[in-house]
Amino acid sequence: PEDKTKISLIFANVTEGDIILREELDAYKKKYPDQFDCYYVLDKPGFFWRGGKGYVTKDMLAKHMPPPAEDNMVFVCGPPPMMEHISGNKAPDKSQGELKGLLKNLGYS
Repeated sequence: PEDKTKISLIFANVTEGDIILREELDAYKKKYPDQFDCYYVLDKPGFFWRGGKGYVTKDMLAKHMPPPAEDNMVFVCGPPPMMEHISGNKAPDKSQGELKGLLKNLGYS
């Protein structure tokens, strides 16, 4: 494709059965290996799970996300405790709140 945008997704869920659109995401990963990557993290993984385990960590972000740069964008979506841990929560008016958490620790702005 002409568009060379690269997308990196860290997709955290409780169990493997909670991963919505997994077949579609895996198909994109296979079809566009240089442009799309999806790393799954499970809070309660099964015995044979080979992806990420537990909560999203600083090491996971550093390994699977683009580095901080003017031309990189990071979007975070999830329940408020996860948002607070990774990026800081939204402001009361639902606009972008103060950057905190793991992303701030990694040098994102």
